[in-house]
Amino acid sequence: MTISIHGFAVIATAAVLYAYIPAAAQTPPAKAPSPAANSGAVPRTPDGQPDLSGFWSMAALRYGGNLAMGKESEVPYTDPGRQAYKDHDAKDDPTGLCQPPGMPRMLHSPFPMMVMQDKNHVAFLYEYMRIWRLIDLNRTQHYPDVEDTFFGDSIGKWEGDTLVIDTVGLNDRTWLDTAGHQHSADMRVVERITRTGPESMDYEVTVIDPKMYAKPWIHKGTLKPQKATKGLPELLEYFCTDHNIDVGHLVSTKPTK
Repeated sequence: MTISIHGFAVIATAAVLYAYIPAAAQTPPAKAPSPAANSGAVPRTPDGQPDLSGFWSMAALRYGGNLAMGKESEVPYTDPGRQAYKDHDAKDDPTGLCQPPGMPRMLHSPFPMMVMQDKNHVAFLYEYMRIWRLIDLNRTQHYPDVEDTFFGDSIGKWEGDTLVIDTVGLNDRTWLDTAGHQHSADMRVVERITRTGPESMDYEVTVIDPKMYAKPWIHKGTLKPQKATKGLPELLEYFCTDHNIDVGHLVSTKPTK
């Protein structure tokens, strides 16, 4: 399948398209904003908050499609988490079947996103499969009866100049990355976003899943503005269909016994 994206072609099989609330002690500690985040160069909204809006490239968050980033021995697995990774099969990649990537894998997309915000919400509009997420800045508690979904229930708050997003209610039908790291339905994802200047935004995401990982698994990156391409909109129309002809050609990577 060939997808045109911002002036070049991305040719990929479906397998390569991508690539609970735990105890309080599991929550990553709050961090003070970096000095750069307090500089006068940081764009701000009329109510004084850092302005996160605009079109952003997520290239720095891809990690090569592997959250271990070449350091598999340092992944803080529990025994079930390690076994789940060993047992995964690349041909079963959920995105190869046109399922949404979920969180945090959504951040690994090679495609850009748009951020919109007001005093009540922050919205993330992703080019990939035209997915969007809406972060509620007014609620302080998750819905007690939240149903598990691909992107869960997200609430946000400002800690100084950093937006902290807490997401629960995530189903276990997704992978953390293209490499096949797994998670349970008890996973919680915490994002920390700090606008550090006109041309940059720090992004930190933490996977908290005590069933699969013995401690929070933290990843960081810096977002840069998405540069417009002549003749193309900042976000293209992109859909994955359930009639993907490549599905029948996916090859198993599990060793034969």
